[in-house]
This record gives sequence, C-alpha cells and structure tokens, in this order.
Amino acid sequence: MGALVLLLASMCLVWKRPRLNLQRRDYLLLGTLLLYFGIFTANMLYHGDPARELDMPLRALLAMPVLLLLIAYPPRPAAWWSGLAIGAISGAALASWQFLVLEMYRPQAATSNAIHYGNVSMLLGMLALCGLGWAREQSHRLAWTLLLVAGGLAGILGSVISGSRSGWLVLPICGCLFAVYYSKGRGTRYLAALLGALLAAFVLAYTLPNSRVPQRVAVAVNDIKQFQDSDNVTTSIGQRMEMWRTAWALSSEHLWLGMGRNGYLAAKQEMADEGKMDKIIKDYTNAHNDYLDALVKRGIIGALALLALFLVPLTLFARSVRHSAAPAQPYALAGVILCSCYMIFGLTTSSLTLNIGIIMLVFPMVILWAMLRRQERTA
Repeated sequence: MGALVLLLASMCLVWKRPRLNLQRRDYLLLGTLLLYFGIFTANMLYHGDPARELDMPLRALLAMPVLLLLIAYPPRPAAWWSGLAIGAISGAALASWQFLVLEMYRPQAATSNAIHYGNVSMLLGMLALCGLGWAREQSHRLAWTLLLVAGGLAGILGSVISGSRSGWLVLPICGCLFAVYYSKGRGTRYLAALLGALLAAFVLAYTLPNSRVPQRVAVAVNDIKQFQDSDNVTTSIGQRMEMWRTAWALSSEHLWLGMGRNGYLAAKQEMADEGKMDKIIKDYTNAHNDYLDALVKRGIIGALALLALFLVPLTLFARSVRHSAAPAQPYALAGVILCSCYMIFGLTTSSLTLNIGIIMLVFPMVILWAMLRRQERTA
C-alpha cells in the first residue's frame, strides 16, 4: 500500500516539474533499475513466458518515478526511522501471538510464507539499528535510541520465532558492519567490546530455554547429512539442494539467455520423467536461490543484471559511508545493510520472485537514497 501511494504521488512531477539537480550517481541508480527491468522483460518476451511474469521486474521500473519524487520531496527522517522500529515491533508481536496463542509452528503473514516473513522481520530490525547515529543527534535522543534498539531486537525476535534460517545468516555480517561503523574513531577496545556483545547475543539466542535456534540448526545439520549420505531430498534442505543441482545442470545447456520460466518447468518435468531428478521438486517454479534462478531462466545476461541490482547500489551506499557528511551516513549504512541482506537472503531462497521480496528491496533502496541525497545537500 505504501509503495502504491508513493507511485501515485509521483504523478505530481508531471505538472509541478521541481528542480531535481540530478547527479551522475542518481542516473547510475536509475539506470540500474531500468537495466534490470529491461533485461528481465526482454528475456520474458523472447521465451514467450506468461505475462504475469512481468509483475516482478515492473516493481523496479515503478521505483524510478518514486526516486525522482523523493529526491524532490524527501520524507521526514523521524517518519522513516519510527516506521522501521514500529514495523519490526508489530511484526514480532504478531509472530509471538501466532506462536504462543495460536500455537503455529512457524508464524507467517497473509502475504508471505514463514521464510519471507522472517527475512523481512530481520531486515526491518537491522535497518532500525542503522538509525542509532541519527538518534544521538535528536533532542529526545534517549527515547529515539530506546525505540530503535527495541525495533532491532524485535526484528531479530520475529525472525527467530519464524524459524527462517536464511535470515539468521545475515546476523554475523550485519553485526560486523555495525561493529566497524559504530566503533569508527573510538579505538580498538570499543570495536572489541561491540564484537564481544555480538558474540554474547549469539550465544544467548542459542542457549535460551525453548529457543528455536538450536532446534532449527540441528534439523539443518541432519538434513545435510542425509542428503550427503543417501541423496535424501524429502527434507527441506534436501529439496533445496536438489533444486540447486537441477538448476545448475540445466543452466549449462542455455548459458547466455537461459530457458525462461516455461522452458525451465518443462525441462524439470522431462528430467523427472526420465528419473534424472526427484519428482518431489518438479512443481516448484523457482530454484530457491536468486542467483541460480536468474541463471537458469535468463542466462548469464540475466544473472549479471541481478548482480548489478545488488552491487551498484551497494557500491554507491558504501562510498557514501566513507565520504559523505555525518548526517547522511545513517542512510548510507542502511543502504549497505539492505543490499547485503538481500544478497545473503538470495543464497537460500528466491526473494525476488514474490511481490514482498522485490518491493522490500527497491522501494527502501530509493527512499534511503533520496534521504541520503537530501542530507548531503543540507549538510
């Protein structure tokens, strides 16, 4: 709903025509979004895939006018940071209610399954923690700090309750990024203290009574062992490994342009009929890995477009962390965290094949970039 409101609001640019003062960096980000949409759409048309496939890359295209709108009229920082924290807290409250009251084994939302629910919860929590530098400069800094820390912890809690292991993989990466960023200029002792606190949080999450973490980790280890020992693909991880193996094998036959969605599904059916692939995974429409899914359906060109969607914004935000003025750096850090999380999520699930997945990447990306640019102009 929020993305739709922003898109409709961007129509005002047609008659208001504000001065945007776009820089080369802005054009690079816009070009990356357009490139992803263009390659995805051209490949879809080339392979004759169903028109509904256009729904996903279209989000990247629609984020472009939203970026222009927000560069002209940036949102208030307080609205952004409070929205992240409240969203993470609300998500964790819903997951807790489903888990404790409804006794759902893996809580989820109506618009996503447990995996994507847990990933979004973790993402909101990590983004909320990026605002601590902004909170320190506010008149009510204690209240803002407590709200953002609560949002960060709630995001982690929601992910833990969901049992989504792919979200847990981002914790050590984000923890190290936070430790390095927040210890900047404070010496190695401060960095060591932050890393120690991060390690203590991991140990606590693993050892708490009734924690889902050791249970889910044990299941993962057992699934991997069964797949290695007997090629068991009836488990969650076994199915993923079979999907990855199949996608990799099929991608070598259509290296540059891929097979398209229809070709991929038809080839899987043929392999299942010939006994070259377990039939348990033949009805899955994606490879449960963003990189392999892009490679098998859209070839090397599509995989490069996907990498550009991650790496170009990541590079732009990372440079701003190093070179921008202090007020802009929380938004730059959040951009780095956003891109890093999605690159890790994509290793074990196809995040960009669902509406919530692509929306939670491109729209926060353009919001953060617009707010970063605003802070650079006013610093």
